[in-house]
Amino acid sequence: MTTTYAKRETVFERGEHQWRVEPQALVWIQPGGESLTILWRDVTSLRAAFAPTKWKPWRHLIEIRTRQGRRLTIDNSHFRKAGDFEDRSASFRPFALAVIERVGAAAPEARGWVGASPGGYAGQLLFMVLGLGAMILVLIALPLPLPGVVLIKLALIAVSLPTAALWAIRARPRQAAITAEAFAPGLPRSNG
Repeated sequence: MTTTYAKRETVFERGEHQWRVEPQALVWIQPGGESLTILWRDVTSLRAAFAPTKWKPWRHLIEIRTRQGRRLTIDNSHFRKAGDFEDRSASFRPFALAVIERVGAAAPEARGWVGASPGGYAGQLLFMVLGLGAMILVLIALPLPLPGVVLIKLALIAVSLPTAALWAIRARPRQAAITAEAFAPGLPRSNG
């Protein structure tokens, strides 16, 4: 059985990209008709992540890297119009699970990852720490014209620190076996 997934990436495309999970390869057919075949045995790493954006707070992705140096990133968002994206998790999840199954079977030496990429995580973590530090300095340095403002400052700091820590823990890159269970934190939840 062949599992397929389709979506439109940008405003400049007239049709949808389509990916087919076949027994020996992933076949990517672009809107113009060009295609790319990635053999499962050539996959060196597979990553799944929850990667929200301002316009797509529900966004998840899978990233496939091959021996030839190709990197293919596929997410669960379909472009409808500027600022309007459709969540295609219902068809993305079975597709991602089929990819995970095929890579796990055909490329046992491939490395599995869940979460942010290591480089991206380091940059985001540095930016977050600097931002939190700047916010705390500004809050401490602001004069206190009204009574009770100190409580508001403390409340802002008290909410920000645990929120930042939770993000840092959930987004951290971690190695995982290439199985559906191990990759579950990086995939959208099933509707059932």
